Amino acid sequence: MSESRLPKTNKSSNRLKAKKVVEYFHPREHAILAEYFDMQKKLPKDARKIDPLEIIPFEDDYDEGEHGIVCRPGRGDRSQYEAIINAVARISLAPIRSSLPVWGGYSNGEVFHTRQKENSGILPLRSFRSDPVLVLSINWADSGPGFSWPVYYYISWIPYYERYVVTASYDSDDVEGYLDVAIGDLPEGVEIEGDLKEVIINHWERDAIYLQGWADCINEGIVKDPWAWREEINWGYDDQGNETSLGCEEGEKND
Repeated sequence: MSESRLPKTNKSSNRLKAKKVVEYFHPREHAILAEYFDMQKKLPKDARKIDPLEIIPFEDDYDEGEHGIVCRPGRGDRSQYEAIINAVARISLAPIRSSLPVWGGYSNGEVFHTRQKENSGILPLRSFRSDPVLVLSINWADSGPGFSWPVYYYISWIPYYERYVVTASYDSDDVEGYLDVAIGDLPEGVEIEGDLKEVIINHWERDAIYLQGWADCINEGIVKDPWAWREEINWGYDDQGNETSLGCEEGEKND
C-alpha cells in the first residue's frame, strides 16, 4: 500500500461487554449521519422516521449515552446544517474527546474550561473503536499572552457508511459557533496529498481573503509539509500584516 494512503480502521475483535452496547450507531445517530452523507437509503428501519435536524437543548433530559449523540444548539443563531456538522464531528471524535483543544480560565473563585458541557455527559458504548487520526494542528495567531487560536484537524473512519469524516476542532466556539465541526467526507483509500489536502485547503480558503496565513504548525500529523499547503492559499494579508493585492481587490468590491 502506498504510504500516501490512509488505511481503513479495522473493526475491533474485543467487543465491549455491556448492557447497552450498540452495534454501530443509535437510530438518531443513523438519521444524522445518513443526512450528512446523503445516504438515506442506508437508514435502518428504526431510524427512518427520526428528524435528523431536530436540535435538542442541553437542558433537556435526553441521555446521549443511552440514545446516541444528537444535534445541540450552538453559540448565537446557528442553522440546522451547522448543528448537523457539529453532531457528525462529535460522533466522529468521541473516542478522543478528552484530548481535543480546550481553553480554560478562572472566574468568581472557580476554574472553568470550554469543553465542560461537551465532555460532561456519558458517551454511547459501541461494539467497535475507530480512533480518529490527527491530520495536522495549527495555531492561527496569538492575540495576546496565553491567547492562541489552535485548530486541530482529524480524519475519522465511519463504519457502516464506509466514509471518512474530516473535522476541525477549536478551543473556543467563537469561530464556528461550535467547538467541533465536520468539514468534509471522503471515500476509502483517500490520498493525503489528494482529496484530503483539498478539504483542508478549502477550509482555509473560506475566509482567507480576510486573514493572513496561520502563524505556527503545532503538529504536522500525517502531512509531510503543512507549510507547502499554506503557501497555496491566496491570503488577504501577508506575513507582515500588509494587505495583499487580493485583499485590496476585495475591499474595492465592497466600497
